[in-house]
Amino acid sequence: MIPKILGAAGALMAAIGYSPAFAEICTRNTDATGSQLSLQQAILQAVESDLRPNAARAAVATARSERAIASLRPSDTVSLGFENFPGIGLAAEIDSLEVTGTFNRVWERGGKREARTAFAERGVEIAEAGVVISKADIAYEIQALYVELALTQARASLAAERLAAAREAETLIKKRVEAARDPLLAGSRAAADAMVAEGELARLTQDAERLRTALADFWGGAADFGVDLCGLSPGGGHNEHTLDVASSPELARIEAERRQAQAALRLAQAERVPDVTWSAGVRKFGTDESVGILGGVSVPLGAPKRAAPYEQKAGAQARQLEAEADALRQSLLRESAQLERTALGATDALSQLETGPLPEAERAVALANDGYARGAFSYLDVLDAQRLMFDLREQRFDLLRTYHLAEAALARIQARNLPAALQETAP
Repeated sequence: MIPKILGAAGALMAAIGYSPAFAEICTRNTDATGSQLSLQQAILQAVESDLRPNAARAAVATARSERAIASLRPSDTVSLGFENFPGIGLAAEIDSLEVTGTFNRVWERGGKREARTAFAERGVEIAEAGVVISKADIAYEIQALYVELALTQARASLAAERLAAAREAETLIKKRVEAARDPLLAGSRAAADAMVAEGELARLTQDAERLRTALADFWGGAADFGVDLCGLSPGGGHNEHTLDVASSPELARIEAERRQAQAALRLAQAERVPDVTWSAGVRKFGTDESVGILGGVSVPLGAPKRAAPYEQKAGAQARQLEAEADALRQSLLRESAQLERTALGATDALSQLETGPLPEAERAVALANDGYARGAFSYLDVLDAQRLMFDLREQRFDLLRTYHLAEAALARIQARNLPAALQETAP
């Protein structure tokens, strides 16, 4: 009888026992429906298929066209005029007709053309920053979705393990209840645990499929791939990043806008200097061979007075964008510091969990199993120890999620989330 009891207890221990190897969720995809998809591959495919970078590139092309237009000088003009056109009566003589042709050119002064070109050049920089922003946004969305999918898949594996343990335990407890070695309550609890585990596994499996489909929708592919869980664990801990937001694409764009406002100010200042329009031409008098040479210069009056309001507006906009750039830099630094603290706190909590409560919970499960085999503990004692262990493993997943989402957001701010192939590709 005793060997028989010990054999049943050993089977139960195998069913509900904890494998320390699962503490590291670095397990390769076991889904045979498709190939393994890395995070870098997912980002590349998504950026190549998403239309947002295309729209940003179109804005770059437009800005470059505006730069080409801004570098052009004012067009020359040719005019032809008629005076003393023959009329009727005493004015019917054609000898009084005068024909005048003139060539006109504007001489831009004050560096207007250079200032106008510089203004347009800043517009190109703004548009180019938009390309980087669109790529970084897509990369962040993919990274967050990839992490959610990987963790949901890991949770589903945990739920499958709990279900297998619950079903095995239900079978063993049922036999023990029938043999009057365990109370009816133990059998009911075992059956309820199996149903709960089955429902949890179904829910997590559906969640994983929805997330996989959402990820595949970025490039219009089939959701028949697996994700790599090996990158989920922070390993030796969190590597602190330098809180430098100089590479932030949002900051690059607002800095380009600030430089454009300064270029607009210089253009407004250049408008204080009036342009000079000079002309040269000839005039033919009547039907004879008399010809006269003409020349002229025209200068608009009141140019400084008219340029003053535009200069004031451009100066105010430059100061506004400078203040906005400083405020954005401060905000990004604060956000980066908070994300860094969040990631560091998560890794500290993970380290404490994996070196303290989790191993102790494993030990409690082993002791409960041993006591159950010797008849010292009931199945409920084993169940309580097991539930604590699984709760701690769920807590580990929560900490991993916090860590990776904070890392993704921090990488988005510092533009570290783009693969090298995307960084080297010209917009």
